[in-house]
Amino acid sequence: MKIKQIVKLSILGLIGIGLSGCSDAASKTTADTSSEAAVSSNVSQQKAEISFVNKTDATPSELPAKSVTFEEGASLMDVMKENFDLKEDNGMITSIEGLAQDEAAGYYWTYTINDQMINTGAKDTVLKENDKVVFTYEKF
Repeated sequence: MKIKQIVKLSILGLIGIGLSGCSDAASKTTADTSSEAAVSSNVSQQKAEISFVNKTDATPSELPAKSVTFEEGASLMDVMKENFDLKEDNGMITSIEGLAQDEAAGYYWTYTINDQMINTGAKDTVLKENDKVVFTYEKF
């Protein structure tokens, strides 16, 4: 009789240990999820101004300037794709709001950030808080 009681107590003990292990895993999962939420909420939203200059020989069409928000570390390409109708080729923007590069006529898109000419593609350019981006459509 005593052996049966010892076996029952042992089984109950093992079940208790197993259940406490599950509760630790559940609380750890909850803690991990809370930590991830805290990290993602620490990613700051930043702002930039994007405007356009059209220097075609024909009557230039106006492209609206826009104040945009983005997450820290976002590329100019990602921000442009989220806010404008554009086409790109190998990380270079080739068309914005339907105004496409015209290789035959020699018109291309270039851009400056904070009045500095940028020589990298939009995919490789990271925006920063309060950047002022100006895209210019002009003849080269």
